[in-house]
Amino acid sequence: MNVRHISLLALSLAVTASAQAASHRLAYSKAENVEVFVDHADGQPWCSDNLKLRFAFAGPADQDSINRLLPKLGGLFATQCSSATQLSWTSVDSTGKTQASGSASQAAGWLAQAADTAPAASQPAAEQAPAPTVAQAPAEAPASAAPAARETAPATAEPEPAKPTQAEAPQPPAASPAPTAPLADAQPAEPAEKPASVEQAVAPAPVIAKEFSVNGWQPPLARDVFAKADFITEITDQNGCRFRLGFKPEDDIANISATSSGVTCGPDGYAQGSGSLTLNRRDGVRLHQFKGSFLDGLEIYGDAPQLPVVGIDQRKNLLLLLHSEPASKVHYLLRMGHSYNGHWNAGSVTLIALTETRDLFRDLESIRRTIDLATAHLDKSAPKIRAIQFYGMRDLEKGLYEGDRDFWLYDISLSRHYRTKKWEYDPARADNHLFAYERKEAELQRRAELEREREAQRQRELLARQAEQQLQLYRQLRRETRKPEELYGRILSDASYSPFSGGGYAAMMQGRAQGYSQIVHIDGKTDGGWEVDYPYAAVLDTKDSEQDADEGWFLVKGEARLDASRKDEQNLPLTLISATTLQACTEKGCADLRDPLKLARHEIGDPDWTPEEAKSRIQQAWPERAELQGDDE
Repeated sequence: MNVRHISLLALSLAVTASAQAASHRLAYSKAENVEVFVDHADGQPWCSDNLKLRFAFAGPADQDSINRLLPKLGGLFATQCSSATQLSWTSVDSTGKTQASGSASQAAGWLAQAADTAPAASQPAAEQAPAPTVAQAPAEAPASAAPAARETAPATAEPEPAKPTQAEAPQPPAASPAPTAPLADAQPAEPAEKPASVEQAVAPAPVIAKEFSVNGWQPPLARDVFAKADFITEITDQNGCRFRLGFKPEDDIANISATSSGVTCGPDGYAQGSGSLTLNRRDGVRLHQFKGSFLDGLEIYGDAPQLPVVGIDQRKNLLLLLHSEPASKVHYLLRMGHSYNGHWNAGSVTLIALTETRDLFRDLESIRRTIDLATAHLDKSAPKIRAIQFYGMRDLEKGLYEGDRDFWLYDISLSRHYRTKKWEYDPARADNHLFAYERKEAELQRRAELEREREAQRQRELLARQAEQQLQLYRQLRRETRKPEELYGRILSDASYSPFSGGGYAAMMQGRAQGYSQIVHIDGKTDGGWEVDYPYAAVLDTKDSEQDADEGWFLVKGEARLDASRKDEQNLPLTLISATTLQACTEKGCADLRDPLKLARHEIGDPDWTPEEAKSRIQQAWPERAELQGDDE
């Protein structure tokens, strides 16, 4: 057998395998003694919506370690691969054998879900080259060139651009991740790339916190922000790296080619870091040229802070998440101004503390803590900013986008000392909008209380005027009780008949209802209600009355209509009475209705009405008039 031929064949197979798959070293954990890799297609970004994770243990695979690490890795996904929504994972031991597999999703909080069935046995070592683990890694990692560095960009909490170094050893294939030195012993002087420690990367990373919202707003994912920005145009350069232009080219994008230099293509496929971009039309005409830095493919004039994009306002200003502080419920944001020529200016930045916690800006000590926390994160993420305007706001939409100062809390200028570089500010020159708003708020509450009191007085006066009319009626009835005929004529009404016009009875014959107020005698129950035999045959319906009927004498008030389908004893259409009020009488023919109080209650429509209650309502509205009402008894 030709050994040389076999070696060449094995080498060919290895090259083919490396061209088909690659791995990105995402993180490592000293405590769990495991490295985490993302397996992906060669030549493609490792970041996608569905990741393939591999936990490479230095010893036996530990499911409990995976259960602990996966939720922590969710913090890395939020900043380095925000498009990730689900993943599949496998665990391998120190020999490279697969021990377990499963899945996890963003919706479930990245909790590990183990597969129901045991994983298939791993291929023999001759057919499957296991990925290097912590135990197998050499003591010193060789430096890798720029393409390899971009392919396996470390997921650190504070990423820095990789420094290219001259490789002394042959460059490994892009598909093979750079080996990591043993965690306990190796301390390389200048490693080309270093995977992020899970314990270190998750805590300080600017994770998009969704534990709290401020007036309904919480930081969205960058992909959702860009999906709403219809003015942004995407274009791809000669290396397949994507850019987001802050303008719409006049020519069709198919007729434009993009050429970049110096940029780093991030894990999501968009340009990051410093570099330049040139747009040429197919006929050779230069349409656009930019030199500066890039953030998620956006052109930033100056040094772009590598922070998550969480908003773009109606003026196309960019909103970045500097930090979210759940303890005080503050989202610290950077607003970066948009230029007329389509890029954003890193030198035109304002700092916003978005919170509903007013007391943060009530006394000097809490104000200093709030500002100092913001500047500490500025030092980490945007150390080159020398001066900035700080705003405290309690509503992003109304305070920032609409500029309504009623939703501002604080406003002060911050600047660095030219020697010490420490942040300085003078609280004596600040604008504390909190106290101004609370004064306005107190005035608005006072006015609202006055308006409520005025409305209550208007209602009292309305009831008092009704009470005065009722008292006047009661006094008149007291005088008229001396003349029963006139009294009954006042309280009784029925359909009339006129030989020429027909009167109200003719209207009833046409199906219309007429007002009804009569003394009736109820003989008992019948179909459809109560049978009335005085003053004429009728049927009484009491469903619209609060008072119940019974056999006996009643003063009934309501409406009457005729039922042509039913006849009374005189062969006339039967009268149907719909009562709204019933006044029970104690004497025959309701002779007791000569009592002015009962008559007043009947006309008013309130069986519980008393003159004392009417006087009380008048006194509530006009205390000075109560003495003028006199004695009504």
